[in-house]
Amino acid sequence: MNINLMMQQAQKLQREMQKKMEAFEKKEFEFDYKNGSVIVNMTGAGKITKLTVNPTLVDPEDKITMEEMIAEAINQGYDSIQEDKNEIQQSSMPKGNLPGLF
Repeated sequence: MNINLMMQQAQKLQREMQKKMEAFEKKEFEFDYKNGSVIVNMTGAGKITKLTVNPTLVDPEDKITMEEMIAEAINQGYDSIQEDKNEIQQSSMPKGNLPGLF
């Protein structure tokens, strides 16, 4: 196989991956933690765009539990986004080896 053709294919795959990742990072995801206790909206880049806490969690005597639930909700949302990002990256990889490259 021609080296120029292989390079073109590799560059095309790289451009496609970059487009998919840019779209993914702009996409917004919503994570519902414990049936509406905490709802976190995040972009694929991991930026929090909105945080909603169920008013029943707001207890001045138990601030620590609410803070722990918020942190756990954010971490679960972030982990989920990372899993989706990894799937996109893996799905963009060539299914076989490009001759001469791998």
